[in-house]
Amino acid sequence: MKSAIILTILLCLFAPTQAKDITATLNQLDRELKIKDAYDSRKQSRIDSLCSRLAHFSGNHTALCHEYCKIAREYETFISDSALAYYDRALTLAMKIGDHELATQARLGRVKVMGIMGFFHEAITELDTLESKGIPDELKEEWLDCGRQLYSYMEGYTMQGNSRNMNQYIETYVARQRYYRTEQLKLLPKDSPRHKLFLAEQYYIDGNNKRAKKLLHEILDNGAPNNNIYARAAANMAIIREEEDNDDDAARYFAMSAIADVRTAVKETTSLQKLALHLYESGDIDHAYAYISASLADAVFCNARLRTSEISSITPLIDNAYKVQLRKKHKLLMFATLISTLLAIAFVGACFFLLKQMRKLNATRQQLKQANSIKDEYIGHFLDLCSIYMDRLDNFCKTVTRKITAGQVEDLVKMAKSSKFAEEQHKQFYENFDGAFLHIYPTFIDDFNKLLQPGEQIVVKDPGKLTTELRIFAFLRMGVDDANKIAGFLHYSVNTIYAYRNRVKNKAIDREHFEENIMKIGTVV
Repeated sequence: MKSAIILTILLCLFAPTQAKDITATLNQLDRELKIKDAYDSRKQSRIDSLCSRLAHFSGNHTALCHEYCKIAREYETFISDSALAYYDRALTLAMKIGDHELATQARLGRVKVMGIMGFFHEAITELDTLESKGIPDELKEEWLDCGRQLYSYMEGYTMQGNSRNMNQYIETYVARQRYYRTEQLKLLPKDSPRHKLFLAEQYYIDGNNKRAKKLLHEILDNGAPNNNIYARAAANMAIIREEEDNDDDAARYFAMSAIADVRTAVKETTSLQKLALHLYESGDIDHAYAYISASLADAVFCNARLRTSEISSITPLIDNAYKVQLRKKHKLLMFATLISTLLAIAFVGACFFLLKQMRKLNATRQQLKQANSIKDEYIGHFLDLCSIYMDRLDNFCKTVTRKITAGQVEDLVKMAKSSKFAEEQHKQFYENFDGAFLHIYPTFIDDFNKLLQPGEQIVVKDPGKLTTELRIFAFLRMGVDDANKIAGFLHYSVNTIYAYRNRVKNKAIDREHFEENIMKIGTVV
């Protein structure tokens, strides 16, 4: 139980680190792919430099033949057509000067390149011809490497066909690889990276993954991701981890191998396409599509027919998944665009609403301002009226005092009983009221007549004065709706006030809302 708990804790601690390692490695690969053209240009510059030296060896055929082979080796995993062309030149020149060793070296190069290009029949014929003529000791390891590599290509091509009738051929190709690899190991220094690499491959084929991984770790731990041995070691480690169902680790090692391939401008490679397939199966479609596209471009550039065929078989799967994902992203983008548009419309609507509310608020402020102004004017006119009536009351009191002192009581009684005095007071009140009201509402008469039917308008004979009807509704506009109060102000009976109001209302265009419309006169809309 204790051991299980410890194991669980270790797995929990290790899992995030492993995921982090994969992400970091993929990020590194992405950065390398972005500058892939720089690596290719550096490779091409190196080849161009070698080509520019050829003129110096025009008089030395042996040296020129060596230069052709050197250029061809640079082209082998870069542009196979060019590599084959330079090996052909080297072979022609070697046969011309009768140099068997140089001719053999050129033929071995041709075998390698023809294997890359998928010319298996021609490559086998060339390889058998070399074996029948005898291989110089200096070139035996290279001959064995060519044979192992050629049968590896043939095995891969046959397995790709996935035919049940091909098993016997596959077994033959695997046996031939074992033969060449076994003989090759005898010739390689035991501590060399190449010896460790081929021995690890043999251990893996024999099912001894533990020993294979030990050797591969030695290569990877002591090497740098800038050579073909490192790339192949990482790829083999990925294959082993893939077989052990550790897909994350396999993807990481394939990425490490791909980084080395990019840095060395190797176009004939499998790591990037296998990494793409792993990421496709794990759901990382964007990376899978980018990597399979880059892998296919490299294979076409190199004219590596086997790799092109392999990639073409899995590209539709990734491409379809990528298109499905693009459609989903497009739908999501359309949805986001729709939401953004609706939000924009809502925002514009909110702006218009706020603008409208601000206008209403400004109108309300204007109304309040107007109301305050009217209130101030009301107060001012009220104070004026009070002052006038206080003066008149004071004058009346003086007159009464003087009459009483002079013994003119009868004159005082006659003056008090006279209707002329009351009429003068009423007339003065009406004049003051009419002047004050029309000063506050200068368009009242015109606005009032607009509410009446044609031909029923009230004509004012004296400018600046109101008729009785207009005066009644002027009180109403001022907020005095009580008929008793209006009757008291105007010295009429309540019935008279009602009669006036009903008679005018019957002349209104909108009788039902007539008094409401009266209250709107002079307001700011």
